[in-house]
Amino acid sequence: MVSGRISENGVWSLYRIRNNGQSRDAAHRLRKIPLARNSSLTELPAALRARATRASYKAGALIFRVGSASHAVFFIEAGAVRLMRRGRDGEEIVLHQARAGEFFAEASIDSARYHCDAVAMEKTNVLKVSAASLTDLIKADPDFARQWVSLLARQLRTVRSRVERLSLKSAKERIRHLLISDGLGPHCEVKINGTLKDLARDLGLNHETLYRTLATMERAGQIERRRGALRLVR
Repeated sequence: MVSGRISENGVWSLYRIRNNGQSRDAAHRLRKIPLARNSSLTELPAALRARATRASYKAGALIFRVGSASHAVFFIEAGAVRLMRRGRDGEEIVLHQARAGEFFAEASIDSARYHCDAVAMEKTNVLKVSAASLTDLIKADPDFARQWVSLLARQLRTVRSRVERLSLKSAKERIRHLLISDGLGPHCEVKINGTLKDLARDLGLNHETLYRTLATMERAGQIERRRGALRLVR
């Protein structure tokens, strides 16, 4: 029997279940709770698509810079975007990595300036919707407004999961949390988009620590690395 309180995003309790040696099947069943799903959409809502323009960015391209005038909300059709700031010593602080099916810069809809840098992690195709058009649509279409609130709630749960992960002390705990919260299938497989250095930034680790921890977990038979993916073994 699996017991314990399920957190709002359904993630931390799963991590505790796995770490306490309970069965993968029990954890997998709990992962099917809707609140544990990610915020990706298969396509942009039709009401927004009619108001959107398309843009493409090469890997490494700057989409917008912190402090620049905010003008649009973005929806990723393909690719990935890193949202980040710079620390006091110039180090990168990753706030979020947005993937295909996600919006980004929605937090700036009521702000005159963007709050971070947005950089394409790979070749990325986006749809841009002006902040004014989005605001008008929310006011004029109650059904869309409900869709938008639901989307933001799901993305907030995703961010909370990331904050929860970064609060864990060890690299091993963060890797296990990532696999359980974001992984798919019975082995909680996570596709690695970008490089291992990108993954290290997302986990709040330096890349040497990540490489060393992955190698240790792989030798211990806890994880497998295959074809650009990580999966949990036990």
